[in-house]
Amino acid sequence: FPTRRSSDLGQMDAARRALQTGTNSPSASARARVRTSMRDHLRAVVERLESDGARDPMVRVLLGLAGGGTLASIITRESAELLGLAAGLPVLALCKATAVRVHAAEAAAPMGGNRLPGRVLRVSRGVQRDEVVVTLAGDQQLVGFAARPNRLRAGSRADAVLDDSAVVL
Repeated sequence: FPTRRSSDLGQMDAARRALQTGTNSPSASARARVRTSMRDHLRAVVERLESDGARDPMVRVLLGLAGGGTLASIITRESAELLGLAAGLPVLALCKATAVRVHAAEAAAPMGGNRLPGRVLRVSRGVQRDEVVVTLAGDQQLVGFAARPNRLRAGSRADAVLDDSAVVL
C-alpha cells in the first residue's frame, strides 16, 4: 500500500474539520435534508469500529440504534477518517428501501448482514413483491420489500434484513 503524502493528509484534515464544523452548526439539520432516493433514515450512535489493522482499507462500523438494537455498516477507512467516526458519535444511517428485505419473524430469513426485528405498520401489495413499512424499537421505521406470497399483515412481527455494505453513514 502506498503511504499518504503530507499534502494528502493536510487535505483530509481540512475536509474532516469542515465536515465536523458543518455537522455541529445550527444550519446542519437544514443541510441534512438533502433529497435522495434513500427512504430509510435511522438515528444511531457509533459503538465501535472494527478492521483487520491500520492497512485494511475497509472498516466495519457498529452502530447502536436509537430505541435499541444494533446495525453494522462497512465503509472505507478514508470515509471513516473524513467523518471523524469514533465511539459515541451520533450519526444518521441511510439505506435504499430496495436493499431491505422483509420476512415474517418466524420465517427462515437468509443468514448474514443486519437483521432488525419489528412490527409491520403497512403493506402495499404488488405483483411480485410487496412494499412493507416496519416499525423498529424506538419508533424508527424502515421501508423494504417482501417476496410474494407472504403472510405479512399490519401488526405482524417481521424482520428487516439488509447487508452491511448497503448502509451509508
